Amino acid sequence: MMEDQFEETLKNEKYKEEIKRRIKDVCEKDRLLKAKEYKEGLVAEPLQTQIKGHASAPHYGKNEPSEEPVSTANTYQPGSWMPPKDSARNK
Repeated sequence: MMEDQFEETLKNEKYKEEIKRRIKDVCEKDRLLKAKEYKEGLVAEPLQTQIKGHASAPHYGKNEPSEEPVSTANTYQPGSWMPPKDSARNK
């Protein structure tokens, strides 16, 4: 009985290794096919996305206040008062 369990375990391990090898082969073939398709211009290469902030942030993509009001989806951000550039202190 114990020998049967050992043989079954061994058989399962061999099966797992075979599946891993097949997956590796398929992934490599897929990678080579995609590279060939990109080279031949049949498929566009995936774009690299740059994440600059979180979309739920109230000022997504803005780091400084704006004099102009901003409306995005269901939110409204009024413009901010900015001192004039020709202030009396600069004279």
